[in-house]
Amino acid sequence: MNRVAETQTVPARRRLPRGEREERMLDAGERMFGEHGFRAASMDDIARASGITKALLYQYFGSKEGLYEACVERARARLFQRLEREAESAKPGPARLNAVVTAYFTYLDEQRGSWWLLYGDASMSAVDEMRRQNADVIATLIADDIRTAGGAADGQDIEMLGHLIVGSGEQVARWWLEHPELPRERAIERFVTATQAAIAGVLGA
Repeated sequence: MNRVAETQTVPARRRLPRGEREERMLDAGERMFGEHGFRAASMDDIARASGITKALLYQYFGSKEGLYEACVERARARLFQRLEREAESAKPGPARLNAVVTAYFTYLDEQRGSWWLLYGDASMSAVDEMRRQNADVIATLIADDIRTAGGAADGQDIEMLGHLIVGSGEQVARWWLEHPELPRERAIERFVTATQAAIAGVLGA
């Protein structure tokens, strides 16, 4: 067999689409950061685990910190996509708030011990941006409930409530995760009650 014919029999290596490459790198990053922590995990390890070169890791994410924060952001996005799905399937008003809070605490309970939980070791600037995105999601849900009920509210009040609920939700979640003896249902009930009072106080309901 001549060299040309022999070359033609070798299957061409499939070039992964950009999105698939990125997901593979993030999956490998999650595994390595989960097993070794941020400081001990190396880009060499993540490149080997993903089957993608270290040069491409740096091209996509800029640094190990950038990759780590992208992993945290993806985990955060999954959580808030879940919350939005729960909100869409619930009736507006108290039932929607209860559904969202229940989904939030249930997700945290399922992920106890996860490396990324509540932002992990992400930088302050990245965490602030994620918190802003989270607050925007919550504010949108509150605004939708108000419109559905035929009411109106000041945009800044709604925006403030989004940040208030996200900030208090993080702190209460951290406290609750340190107290596994407290039943999840009890934490949900109390947080829903406190959040309803905050919304009513700010909006004058």
